[in-house]
Amino acid sequence: MVSSSDNEDIKSTRERKNDRKIVRKQRRAQHRLLRELNINSSDTPTEHLMVCNAGLLTGLERETLDHIVGSIVSEYELIMPPRKSYCFVEFVSKIDAQVVYDKVHGRVNLPDKSTPFYLSYTKSVPRFNDCLWNSALPLGLTLIEDFVTEEEEDALLRSISWHQDDVPSSELKHRQVKHFGYEFRYDTNNVDCNNPIVPIPEEYEYLQSRFKERNCGKYTFDQLTINRYLPGQGIPPHIDTHSAFEDTILSLSLGSSSVMDFKRGDMKAMIFLPARSLLVMSGEARYAWSHGICPRHNDIIKVESGLTTRPRGTRTSFTFRKVLKGDCRCQFNDFCDTPHKTPALKITSQEAPALEQSYVHEVYEGISDHFDETRRKQWPKVVEFLDAVEIGGILLDIGCGNGKYLHRTRDVFKIGCDRSRGLAEICRKREFEILLADNLQLPYKDNSVDAAISIAVIHHLSTHERRKQAISEITRVLRPKGKCLIYVWAMEQNRNSTKSTYLRFGTSKTENKGESQHKQIVDNGLSLPIHENRTDFTHHDMLVPWKLKKGQNFLRYYHLFEEGELSQLCSEISSCQVNEVYYDQGNWCAILEKGTS
Repeated sequence: MVSSSDNEDIKSTRERKNDRKIVRKQRRAQHRLLRELNINSSDTPTEHLMVCNAGLLTGLERETLDHIVGSIVSEYELIMPPRKSYCFVEFVSKIDAQVVYDKVHGRVNLPDKSTPFYLSYTKSVPRFNDCLWNSALPLGLTLIEDFVTEEEEDALLRSISWHQDDVPSSELKHRQVKHFGYEFRYDTNNVDCNNPIVPIPEEYEYLQSRFKERNCGKYTFDQLTINRYLPGQGIPPHIDTHSAFEDTILSLSLGSSSVMDFKRGDMKAMIFLPARSLLVMSGEARYAWSHGICPRHNDIIKVESGLTTRPRGTRTSFTFRKVLKGDCRCQFNDFCDTPHKTPALKITSQEAPALEQSYVHEVYEGISDHFDETRRKQWPKVVEFLDAVEIGGILLDIGCGNGKYLHRTRDVFKIGCDRSRGLAEICRKREFEILLADNLQLPYKDNSVDAAISIAVIHHLSTHERRKQAISEITRVLRPKGKCLIYVWAMEQNRNSTKSTYLRFGTSKTENKGESQHKQIVDNGLSLPIHENRTDFTHHDMLVPWKLKKGQNFLRYYHLFEEGELSQLCSEISSCQVNEVYYDQGNWCAILEKGTS
């Protein structure tokens, strides 16, 4: 029989365990503060409180925190930094802060969770710029709220029957889609204007009339794509193919809101799309700005009192386009596929291994010593990714070359692999953990590493299927929630009138227009253009010279990625999501995160 004193002992033990847990949370928060924000925590009351385990990133709404704090004191300010799992409350006095601390810390639970709020005093609070929400919208972008009524929204949603076979190809495994008028092909990002399909339903005809009434384009739209996005799903950044459609593109959001990100070079903007709103993209916004929806369950939005978060529901978008017959006539040549069209090179799966053996693997064996002499500097954005790996984690460098990223001194276990025996031997002499391996068949177990990098490797694979296989292998060996960073050479070496480092060091005095490129004949009669070093790339698949000091020249095969191509390729991998895509000095870069299931 358990006595009352025994019950008290059990209760006391539980309380001590809970107190120790709280202390651990506070210490982690202090470490994070020092590392990320350069501010100090305090062991004594101050006017500033940090909410250690909840913020906009975790889905905490400003209104929820406002209600909790506002029910205790009347004067305070909430500071909720975007994309962070913590936030701050600033009070007019230490007494108010202490009252809130005593009533909330470890006692009030997070919304819909059994975990309580954990608070910590800080000596100051950081200030965050929400400039993306204050920036002007791209030219040609218009949002019309309440374009349809709630009754019309319900009718439109009821008009669609979703089935398991509504996903036509592997490119769309993340969402369901229906096409009317013409099928949009995600493998080519285009339509076949000579092959119409079932027309746009007559029950949507009133929308066409309303488009004209509200000056949303000057023609009747003949292509409709309906996408169904479940919470957490998104779409990679892209620009709708110029040669496929006319100027104006319309997107009607139904069922749930979402945030859409726009980007042109270094310019960024975010726009909140409420349910029943119509987004009109024309001119510069349609032709020169990429747009996409980040895959997440909550969106950060701007309200009158500041930033808050909103959970996503199931969103259905109706995208109306007018199919273009003929060449694009836009003025945005840097983003247009019409003036720069080059027939796509067809490299077959049978030709690919021999091509890569001769123009990748054998080349690196021949240049390994010279490669080591010229590849020592670590790229800052890669270092930033490496420094974010948790202490004690396992980092895998796939295609590690001479091991320049295995030099990091933090407490992370680093392993590397490479296809080149010469480069692997260089790594072995430096006492790195190294394996000789092919990135299409990594010799590591599933779910075995915490983070991975693949820097300037995947562009040496000569078919879409082989590039996709390489990324699938990376995600296979990642543990759930593990991240990887991928760098590939970009077709665009001159963005926003700024030359990449590759072009800035150029010495060529000839213009590289692509018409006079010499051809290198390889096995099976395949012909590839030879690139002129330090000039713009003119084809997606090229042979790039490597010149040794002693005069011997090699030709390396490269597939040059155009804007949106890497994000599209990564989105085809079902086991991961694309967290970020960016351009860094002539490279397209992507950070992927593996899912938990």
